[in-house]
Amino acid sequence: MDSSFLLAAIIILIIAFCFSPLGLGGGLLYMPVLHYLADWPIPEAILGSLTIVWMVALSSSLAHSKGGHADKEIANAGRITAVPSAIVGTVLAWLILSYISDTVIKVFAAMVLVFVIDRNLRKDKDIALVGRNISLYKKGAAIGGLSSGMLGLGGGAIYVTLNRRILAMDVHKASGTSYLISSTVVPMAILSHIIIEQSHTSVYDNVGILGALLIPVSAFISAYIGARFAIRHLPEKIIRTTFIVAISVTLLRYIWDITGIIL
Repeated sequence: MDSSFLLAAIIILIIAFCFSPLGLGGGLLYMPVLHYLADWPIPEAILGSLTIVWMVALSSSLAHSKGGHADKEIANAGRITAVPSAIVGTVLAWLILSYISDTVIKVFAAMVLVFVIDRNLRKDKDIALVGRNISLYKKGAAIGGLSSGMLGLGGGAIYVTLNRRILAMDVHKASGTSYLISSTVVPMAILSHIIIEQSHTSVYDNVGILGALLIPVSAFISAYIGARFAIRHLPEKIIRTTFIVAISVTLLRYIWDITGIIL
């Protein structure tokens, strides 16, 4: 493991600790950190991001569930469409990377970042509630699953928005329910990437088996501690502001790449 990967690993653990209480943000930042700082190709960065997201989802869902901040029934409804969509997203990512360009992946990732920034900058009162509609919820969850397979995300940015707008959940319950969905959807996306792209061999070549195991396990612990600590002690506004700054910097880096390639 070289110094650039060690720096990326430290940043990943900080992200897991700081942003796990929001139910979003992991994959939005893990993938670009691995791609730009550790210099991993997009396929390996997506798989690495998904692996970390899965560990964060498992630990954070455990922390939120212990506090009663999760709705298992709603999570099951979301999984119905999100899981198969994650497999479809993996196939789409493979086709795009094989026959077009990774720039397309970056464009879609940038679009998700814009969506997340918009949702986080708006006040809750400015976002109209759609009303409890499970059919619409499942359709939205399918988009979350698609983003997992295609972009290496946990889908939390979408699940939390659905939980808030359609089901009027408070932020902690919305986050906990989001993690319950991701903890099932993401491993299916990981398995699909391993079968279709076999990018796991390159990940092992880059960091070795020890690194491939140590970082996800460390992220699991970091996210659990972060979720338990932040739920009780940190104001949501501080966490959310830091999060917006981080993804805004990431968005600018994507735009730099995209415009540089196009021009």
